[in-house]
Amino acid sequence: MKQRKNPSWSIALCGMAVAFSVVLMLLGAIIPVAMFIAPAAGGIFIGVVNEECGSRYAWTTYGAASLLGLFFVPDKETALFFVALLGYYPLVKSRLDRLRPAVVRVGAKLLLCNGSVLVLYGVLLVFFPGGQMADELQAAALVMAAVTLLIGNVAFLLFDRALANLLRLYRLVWQPRLHKMLGKR
Repeated sequence: MKQRKNPSWSIALCGMAVAFSVVLMLLGAIIPVAMFIAPAAGGIFIGVVNEECGSRYAWTTYGAASLLGLFFVPDKETALFFVALLGYYPLVKSRLDRLRPAVVRVGAKLLLCNGSVLVLYGVLLVFFPGGQMADELQAAALVMAAVTLLIGNVAFLLFDRALANLLRLYRLVWQPRLHKMLGKR
């Protein structure tokens, strides 16, 4: 997290991160299997901005990518996952990683994930209510929702681990090369 005297480099990096995040969300709308992968990958760019420019620039980048995603991405669920969880998670991850013991840390991360997802789908159900279902279908829908949430928790923990490894790789390998290429110290 280096502060630069000339903010043009930071602003350019933020603009590129916003563009990459929105393009990835657009790809997630086009390729159905990438619906959750694309906003997660976009969140990684927000984490890079946080590493390079600091949290103020990173939060601004997250806000711009969120707004543009909501305006331009046709699959709103993809954009809403970015807004509700995957876009800002790299910014709060460092604070959650400080929690001790590990059980509390993992519990707080899962609470954030489940709370965000439940609020997201709760809001979606308020604005787009489903029709009435038979009792048998309601029971099956609850079971499927619980299984989907369980799979989502596992995927989120894998994303958390991957994000930590990718940001570490960025700091150790890519950041020195980028700074050398750009003449930064």
